[in-house]
Amino acid sequence: MKDLVCLHAGTSGPSTWDRFVPAFEELGYRVHCPTLMGHGSAPRQRPYLLDDFRDQVLREFGGPITLVGNSLGAFVASAVAVAQPERVERLVLEELPVPPRDTRDSGPMVRPVPALGLLAAGWLTRHRCDPLLLRDVIKDLRRPQPSWWAGLRAVQAPTLLLAGGPKSHLDQTRFGLVAETMPSATVRTIEAGHRIHSRAPEPWLSAVREFLAFKGA
Repeated sequence: MKDLVCLHAGTSGPSTWDRFVPAFEELGYRVHCPTLMGHGSAPRQRPYLLDDFRDQVLREFGGPITLVGNSLGAFVASAVAVAQPERVERLVLEELPVPPRDTRDSGPMVRPVPALGLLAAGWLTRHRCDPLLLRDVIKDLRRPQPSWWAGLRAVQAPTLLLAGGPKSHLDQTRFGLVAETMPSATVRTIEAGHRIHSRAPEPWLSAVREFLAFKGA
């Protein structure tokens, strides 16, 4: 039985995947839904760096894996694949926040959130995660990540990039840049906003199930 790891978004939690677990199990997967650090009862730290989320997943799961992630979870999944591409069999990256390539490149968001707005958002979600987590994660995502971009070229795993369309706060044009960089990636749009799997669960599951079940090259 193959292992499938579902990674939640920032301020979310593993229960966001509960409704999809039976369908993944029907495809023959052993499903894991870990709690990312800083969320729920998981360990907390300061600051929250993207590399640390990646290392958490690398520590917790050995052997070949398929990764499904939303937002922060999507970036963590991509970072795992960049770090150890030989371990990743397939990737589903839902509303991946795409960092800049260099200082001249734009960031992942259409409308940057001011620092006070991030702190307010963190406070409102404090019962689910560390109030400062969102601030740290977005700060890191705004930083140019040339090594991540270079590493995408070595990720041979078939990859499905799911875009939320104009309702999302992310720059939708950047998914195409990622798909052009990766050897085997496609973009599919489901116009439901940033959390597609929550707002349009049936179209999301249909797209993901079809992708995971496909045995072609």
